[in-house]
Amino acid sequence: MSKNRRMRFLVIVLAVGMLTAFAWQAREATQGPPARNVILFVGDGMGVSTVTGARIFSYGVDGELAMDRFPHTALAKTYTADHITPDSAGTMTAMTTGVNANQGVIGFGPKTERRDFNGDGDGPRLTTIVEQAKAAGMRVGVVTNTRITHATPAACYAHVNDRGLEADIALQALPGASTYNGQLGNGIDLLLGGGRSFFVPSGVSDEEGDPGNRLDGRDLRAEFQSAGYHYIWNESQFALVTPTDLPILGLFDSSHMEYEHDRTGDKGGEPSLSEMTIRAIELLDRATSGSESGYLLVVEGGRIDHAHHSGNAFRALADTREFDRAIGATVDRVDLESTLVLATADHSHVFSIAGYPLRPLSELPYKPKSMAPGYEQSPNLLLDVVYGIDPDTGAVQAAPDANGVPYTTLQYANGPGARLRRRVDPHEDSFPGYLGQAEAIPTDPSYRQEGTVPLASETHGAEDVVIYGIGAGSELVHGTVKNTYVYTVMREALGLPVGNPAFVAAGDVELKSKR
Repeated sequence: MSKNRRMRFLVIVLAVGMLTAFAWQAREATQGPPARNVILFVGDGMGVSTVTGARIFSYGVDGELAMDRFPHTALAKTYTADHITPDSAGTMTAMTTGVNANQGVIGFGPKTERRDFNGDGDGPRLTTIVEQAKAAGMRVGVVTNTRITHATPAACYAHVNDRGLEADIALQALPGASTYNGQLGNGIDLLLGGGRSFFVPSGVSDEEGDPGNRLDGRDLRAEFQSAGYHYIWNESQFALVTPTDLPILGLFDSSHMEYEHDRTGDKGGEPSLSEMTIRAIELLDRATSGSESGYLLVVEGGRIDHAHHSGNAFRALADTREFDRAIGATVDRVDLESTLVLATADHSHVFSIAGYPLRPLSELPYKPKSMAPGYEQSPNLLLDVVYGIDPDTGAVQAAPDANGVPYTTLQYANGPGARLRRRVDPHEDSFPGYLGQAEAIPTDPSYRQEGTVPLASETHGAEDVVIYGIGAGSELVHGTVKNTYVYTVMREALGLPVGNPAFVAAGDVELKSKR
């Protein structure tokens, strides 16, 4: 290329860049922020294999989740400041503040280690997107099917150096308490989830007869009501709430809410995650009607993670399906021209879809010569042993391991499902399942998938997770980014300032480079 041509090329590139910058400035000057409302869905432990598994489990290989229809996606790196494989405290802090935090720490930056084991005191508190939204006059809701004081929801409103301090976390959401997080203004407008035990004194039974956990003798149910909250604890009360009842505290279980598979058996009655989500949107939408400020809603599908830790793939996939239903119902309900909807995960799990399992007979493009009876009769091949086809004989048989023993399609690299004796046919395995039930077939909801390394609890995985985006401002979702970028997309969509300018927020650097 000649010198003159190179100069003309550089001039064109500079001109395009300047026009792009002017276009963004013009848009911001004339239209303001692209989103009035933001809804963030966090599938706790919902790695790529879990998404794939839930799709096949729910709708078949050719099926489609609501998340699959989102037009914008990105991959998010999930490591924390001090660990390769993260936990929910560090990752949710990253997503709510834009700063990479340490394992087990909520609402503090990387200078704060868990439990302050160095004895040098905690670093400065970080500003969360929830605190920024409240300062901007927005309504805020947090919905989860875990304890409301658990790591992921707590990272929306609390600051502690140990995620296990759940009794203290509860107090940070209580207006008027000496340890109240004053950056929440008049308080979070809507808190729905489990965790009643950290609101009830030790020695006192809650509404369902379960014991309280608070050692300070305080009944936070009453104290929240004194602070102006409308308190509910069961499904029938939930069905009656209206926008005039805001702020609302809903605690539907002593600990975590039930898995979706077990929810109808709850003695007090619990709403589903999708029901809580849609009602939250209705309440916040009506409460902000006529106001210039909108709302921020964070929804966690937290029991996906717990089922994986238990080595029980059925409940993990069933809860992922319910989480996706909540997402689908949300997209059908909101105005996407003014609402940004993001769906992502905080981390993955050591969960895999293994072997070369055949698709169901009805989906095969050919007819096998013969078939093992279990192949045709299996209620869900994804949950069963791996069935393969011999290309020489056309026979479908259970695929064997090196010792000739069948193995399941779904597996864990570690966890409570590890068999310490010689492997046996999963259809003849009496290894104790979920809650100690001895189930002989992998397709049973209580079956514990095999794990390679024996652990009391299966662990998280370190691989990237997906960010899905739709609606106002979702075009910012693309590329491979750090999970702090989730905060950046929400902040940018709402037109909020950088909340933690003392930190170089990786997400903001990435955002500017993509413009």
